[in-house]
Amino acid sequence: MIIKQFYLGCLSHASYIIADEQQKLALIVDPQRDIDSYSEYLAEHHLNLMGVALTHFHADFIAGHIELQERYGIPVFMGERADADFSFQALADGQALMVGDVKVSSLNTPGHTPEGISLVVHDENDEPYAVLTGDTLFIGDVGRPDLLASIGVTAEELAAMLFDSLHNKLLTLPDDVLVYPAHGAGSLCGKNLSSETVSTIGAQRKENYALRELDKTAFKELVTKDQPASPAYFLHDAILNKRDRETLEEAMNRSHNEITIDGLRLRAQKGEQIIDIRSDDEVHEAFYKRAVNVGLNGKYATWAGSLLNNDVPITLITHDDDHKEAIMRLGRIGFDNVSGYVKWSMLKDHLLDDEILTTKRIHGEDLSSFLDDEQPIILDVRSHQEYLMGHLPGSLNIPLHELKQMLSSFDKESVYLVHCAGGYRSSAGVTLMHSMGFEHVYDLAGGLKPAYLEQLADQKHTV
Repeated sequence: MIIKQFYLGCLSHASYIIADEQQKLALIVDPQRDIDSYSEYLAEHHLNLMGVALTHFHADFIAGHIELQERYGIPVFMGERADADFSFQALADGQALMVGDVKVSSLNTPGHTPEGISLVVHDENDEPYAVLTGDTLFIGDVGRPDLLASIGVTAEELAAMLFDSLHNKLLTLPDDVLVYPAHGAGSLCGKNLSSETVSTIGAQRKENYALRELDKTAFKELVTKDQPASPAYFLHDAILNKRDRETLEEAMNRSHNEITIDGLRLRAQKGEQIIDIRSDDEVHEAFYKRAVNVGLNGKYATWAGSLLNNDVPITLITHDDDHKEAIMRLGRIGFDNVSGYVKWSMLKDHLLDDEILTTKRIHGEDLSSFLDDEQPIILDVRSHQEYLMGHLPGSLNIPLHELKQMLSSFDKESVYLVHCAGGYRSSAGVTLMHSMGFEHVYDLAGGLKPAYLEQLADQKHTV
């Protein structure tokens, strides 16, 4: 038996190959949309793919079942409660799927979504050995029941289903059964996910806050409160994952168009989305005034999906050779609307002086005097949870994904200081504000550090 985990850190996503090493048959579970890593593994281990299974309709990425079906001609397996436009084989509760001599049984485990299943992998003695829990059970958490993927079902109804799935299905498995979830720390499908990517039922029974001895009412309250805000693209992805859509390769072939500087200007005038994918340090030195910085060096797809529209064309400002990666990573979340790219190495020498901006940055040692002298409006673009853990006096907490819609109520002539925890999100915020006509915008270099709060407290600083 083989259980191989593939972990995609930028989306905090885990997918799996289950295989019978003797009979050379394999099943892929919850694949990402770009599937070459699976093909390479299958070829390296001389495995033949017999199917792909989805534990549910994912909301935070586009699953690669369509791509795998196109490449290998294999069936897609889902739970019996799934409703999709593409063809699939429905697995009933308790039904066994044989991968060679490896038995994989399906358990209906709704709660994160109504159609959710978990897949139990049995050993040679037909005893449960591992369970792939999808988004029902994570390491340190459980799947949130409030996402828009569950259209037509309330969070309270799903939370009740989740309670039953956990206590009547998953927690009845032996303590030594391995737990393999679909996500880890950083995912917005829960609020307390561990950085560990594998555990056991017994360890989760003891350590997972959501598996404490609670009645159903208390459980429902616990798992529905204090959840992080979900990006707008989650609804788009949940719907797209139900459709018989085009493949990633087909979408990318439409996007590899290098454009000229005049083409860039024309697209900006038409209101298309211009994204600079360079790092925040590079962008601060010089950037096109109509571009928003979403760096390829961070959680690029998540933040692009939070800030961009999936139905408005996107033009990328890139390095010399990273446009393919940038387009592919947008494709992972179903943003197939990239219309072209332009290289910064060409752009920087041909833009007019009034088309290029540099970021005004404030360093920690100058923060106190800057606050005294400029009296800026401080925009903290971190999450609400981060803000509550410590913030600059007088700052306004507007999480980055909410900033654009809030800016219409702000004066463009005022002075602003934007910050996050490390600089990635504030760079996006600063360039977004410049693209909307705000001129007096400063960035707190490197983000907010605890030492800055201590320093201002010692000086009894207020804004």
